[in-house]
Amino acid sequence: MLFSIYLQAQTIKTGVLVVGNTAAGASAAIQSARSGAKTTYLTQSLSVNPVFAEEDLPYLRNIRNHYLLKERKKTQATDSIIALKINLDQATSLIKNIADTVKNLNLNHNNVVDDIKKDGKGWEVKLKGGQKIKADVIVDATENLFLASILRIDVKKAVTIPINNENPFDSKLSRSGMATGYLELTNNERAIASIPPSALIPAGFENFVVVPKQIGQVKPERMELGQAAGTIAAYCAFFKTSTKAINIRVVQGELLAFDAVLIPYSDIDLKDPNFKAFQQLGLSGLMKSIVVKEGNINKIKFDTASTITAEELRAPMKEFYTRSQIWFADNKADTLTIGDVISLLMFTATRGEELKKEIEEGWKVSFKFNSIFDLNRNITRKEFGILADRYLQPFNVRVDPAGNLQR
Repeated sequence: MLFSIYLQAQTIKTGVLVVGNTAAGASAAIQSARSGAKTTYLTQSLSVNPVFAEEDLPYLRNIRNHYLLKERKKTQATDSIIALKINLDQATSLIKNIADTVKNLNLNHNNVVDDIKKDGKGWEVKLKGGQKIKADVIVDATENLFLASILRIDVKKAVTIPINNENPFDSKLSRSGMATGYLELTNNERAIASIPPSALIPAGFENFVVVPKQIGQVKPERMELGQAAGTIAAYCAFFKTSTKAINIRVVQGELLAFDAVLIPYSDIDLKDPNFKAFQQLGLSGLMKSIVVKEGNINKIKFDTASTITAEELRAPMKEFYTRSQIWFADNKADTLTIGDVISLLMFTATRGEELKKEIEEGWKVSFKFNSIFDLNRNITRKEFGILADRYLQPFNVRVDPAGNLQR
């Protein structure tokens, strides 16, 4: 009996196990715990001390500021903390302090993985000291995907991304995007890439999530990819489901709630009060992003100031709302005015004249528009996007991992 008690003491049970003392590992562990899953972070080191790069600093700042932003009204000091920049010398101590204080996060140091095997729907990891960890979901964020190699997963074959050099956000697959990265083109040019969940979930390995340093030609933003991995793992552990059954929109919504940038629009400021609405609209695919070359980098723009035409809306509106095609058949205008769009919204959402009054009254207050409300003025893409997100809610239409709409 004493031996049985000893064995139980040597077994840790957790919802999510994150392995790897890397920037992506720290990001995954913190996000998993913040998303409500009981999380164990096995660093395989003496402490949380990953090596950070300059590209990681914006994500570290987001991790630090997320909860501080909720508290900033209480003291002026909090505002000053949020405004402070983070440099590489501070990064390690910052991540240690955050990891030590996150609820649901258990840190496990000085232990190294010896073996890993399937345990029902979850996993059992054996450590070299004899201790075992049983987890519903595992995130392999080690430097060289050590756990994946034990399982003989050929990550280069099991994890791929279709490449779209022209516009990665002009495809159905981008609707399921969880993170971004970039690929090097010819002549030292760089293009942004959208990373779908299939890039983190090796085919044939349920509830096993990886955070690769390279996915084909794409180099991911590693802390952003770690955040996505942690969110996927937390979703599966929290809802007692598998990586094959994740709700793409719920995972994306959780990422957006924690300040993730899933589409890096260069013409929309992070402080824009409608930033989340633009992200949701872009992920829905109702409005296409455009690519603009700035120097040697292809940047993604929402093109906020441009007008919008019936032609560019007709096909995507039909895919989401078949009823809208009756409106387009009866209204032949090319460039749409504010009045046209309100008419389209009323018809598609089956709303009455009260909608027009609601939009007019909320033009500057609810929607934060700086422009003048004039029914006869051509509507901008920014104005249409915000109104469409509010009244049509295309982001609420579920998609599968390939980006196909699910009714």
